[in-house]
Amino acid sequence: MPSEEQVFEAEVLRVARALFGKSNPFQGSQSVHGRERDGIFESPDAVVLIECTVSGRKDKAVSDGLKLARLCEQYGRTHPLKLIKGYFVTRDEPSSEQRGAIQRLKAPVVACSLKQLRAQLIDSQEYISLRPNYAFGSARHPVTGKLNPDEQYVSLEFAAMESSRLWSARDIVDGLNDGRCIVLTGDYGAGKSMTVREVFRDLSRRHHRGEFKFPIALNLRDHQGQRDPEEALDRHAKKIGFGNGSQLVRAWLAGDAHLLLDGFDEIATPGWLGKANGWKDVRRLSTTLVRKFIEYTPAASGVFITGRTHFFDSLAEARSSLGLPSDASMLSTSDFNDEQIKLYLTRNQWSEQLPSWLPSRPLLLGYLVVSGLLKEALDVSGASSAALGWDVLLDKICEREARNSDQPLIDGPTIRLLIERLATMARVRLDGMGPLSPSDMTAAFESVTGGPPDEGSQQILQRLPGLGVQDESDGSRHFIDAALADAARAGDIVRWVSDYQGNREAPRLRGTATVMEQLGIDVATRKLQESGVKASQAGAAAALCQRDGASDAVLLDVIQVGMALGEFKTQAQLAVSDLLIPQLTVGPETDLSEVTFSDCVIQLLDLTDYDGDIPMPSFARCSFGLVEGVASASALPSERFSDCDFEQFDLAARTTQGILGMLSLNPSQRVALTILKKLYAQRGTGRRENALYRGLDDKHRNLVPSVLDSLVSSGLAVRAKQVSTKIVLPSRGQGVRVKRLLEAPTQSQEGFFIEL
Repeated sequence: MPSEEQVFEAEVLRVARALFGKSNPFQGSQSVHGRERDGIFESPDAVVLIECTVSGRKDKAVSDGLKLARLCEQYGRTHPLKLIKGYFVTRDEPSSEQRGAIQRLKAPVVACSLKQLRAQLIDSQEYISLRPNYAFGSARHPVTGKLNPDEQYVSLEFAAMESSRLWSARDIVDGLNDGRCIVLTGDYGAGKSMTVREVFRDLSRRHHRGEFKFPIALNLRDHQGQRDPEEALDRHAKKIGFGNGSQLVRAWLAGDAHLLLDGFDEIATPGWLGKANGWKDVRRLSTTLVRKFIEYTPAASGVFITGRTHFFDSLAEARSSLGLPSDASMLSTSDFNDEQIKLYLTRNQWSEQLPSWLPSRPLLLGYLVVSGLLKEALDVSGASSAALGWDVLLDKICEREARNSDQPLIDGPTIRLLIERLATMARVRLDGMGPLSPSDMTAAFESVTGGPPDEGSQQILQRLPGLGVQDESDGSRHFIDAALADAARAGDIVRWVSDYQGNREAPRLRGTATVMEQLGIDVATRKLQESGVKASQAGAAAALCQRDGASDAVLLDVIQVGMALGEFKTQAQLAVSDLLIPQLTVGPETDLSEVTFSDCVIQLLDLTDYDGDIPMPSFARCSFGLVEGVASASALPSERFSDCDFEQFDLAARTTQGILGMLSLNPSQRVALTILKKLYAQRGTGRRENALYRGLDDKHRNLVPSVLDSLVSSGLAVRAKQVSTKIVLPSRGQGVRVKRLLEAPTQSQEGFFIEL
């Protein structure tokens, strides 16, 4: 075990090498005339001599100072054209007696602490004081887009993707101090940037208390097109007003800093190459900067990286594209649970009851609180499904905005139509959220109202609810929450399906690149059901989508809405290609045999209700992330899958048949697991109640009502209604609890489960 003085001397030499040993990094301690010298560093222009001590005594400064003075004189004679400098380095601040002893030598020797010596690498305290003056990613005031430094962090739990461990922000800090590489993924507005800010603050506090490493935090959106870490650090220094970018580079390479890189998905190269493999190449190319940062970061320094959950097709691609070491930790965020929502609202002086569907994403919740819209949201607390809740919430938000406007011709429905149009326009962007330029905003206004905005209407455009400031310099906006944007996207799809023969929506639907997710599908389905639209009409609309040149993303939206409306069958051969599809469900009430998917990336193929007889679409050259409901490719009809690759299948024990075969569980427990799997083990906003019976034999079917009652009473499921359809929803904030239950059902300590 090295002594305290040995550890100190090693750290002094490490810093000295970074400062003075660039031309020869192997310099350090040397023996001169038979006497050991703590450090000698010679460069083409200078010679630096070092003595270091943990002692605060005057006599130590006198003896070491004399050694340095004599050595400086000696090197001055042998190297007359070089600068000669000596450093007497102490662990703590040198005492006044020690400084006086060094000054009285009248030699080129200075007394300094290790902290002062390290400051020649970089003034870390100045960087730490400047960095909070520049936004941490999307951690801004949710309405104005300005910095919001006083907002308190609500502690989140992060689930390890490859184990059952839960992490906190403090665990991330501890991991960085151990030299770990940690990746945190989550949807937009889930708190990633706030977590980066919290990790930065914690590391800064520890640095103030004496830990030598300090945090460097970059918003990767500022570095689009950059591939060189030195250039990125130099640009970062200029962004925050830090004088010397080379100091950041030097400190990073010397191992004096931890790196915090926020938004690996925000440096992506725009464009789609037309093939699934080509898209992977685009993602790999766009993350070159991150890979180089990881490659060149010293082993003892930590790297913390954040980005969107579904940017990569799989964990394997994420690890490869980011260049992660084998021991890197992959974490995922979740929305606020009920306790965290309560804490967040309490801090914002709110204590009233909340509707069960209230959005739990931190950024949107903050918007509702700060803007005063939360009280409006409580008017829809009776809405029992997410689709109904979001539909009414959009109405309430837009009605409120219209009341606050002095433009009498712009009412709530017009503002909602405007938001829906912008949500459609945002779908041509990489992530479907924006940015939306001022010209985009004007074009949307003209398409909705038939004329350009006047001065008053421009003010409405600037403060549209649900849109945040993307860039203060150019006035661009983006949607602050993926769920809000998805619910708004349903509007143009509803208008298309309802009046597809009128063909008014076709031109603006041609550039769409991103598909609607489950919430948008549910909102569109609910509104179409209210209007009496049947699945057959959606089938006809899908055929016209293809005929009139609407994008494949919109075609898939119409197909999925038709599937949700009931017994759906296509009325023509349909082709969908070159899409990133978060989730595709094939169920017993659909006939997709005339649909072909080619060159698509399908992150989740849900075959939970597949029994081998359901008409299956055809897939050509598609890449699948996870296939739910079957345990291997042999369970799939080979004639429907051509030249496809699969990342992962359901574990045999987690398919419906696998769960029903768990003899260590009683029948009610098996049924409970099948229901929880359908509700939680996939993305979505719920399942139809009759879907919970599928895949079960008569004995287990009879148990579904009583088991479902138990799940509802235990807080793991919520019954709801969408128009005339009974649905069952997962309970907010219970994902981690259910994940543990599904992974180890026989070891579960859940009381309700044991009692079933």
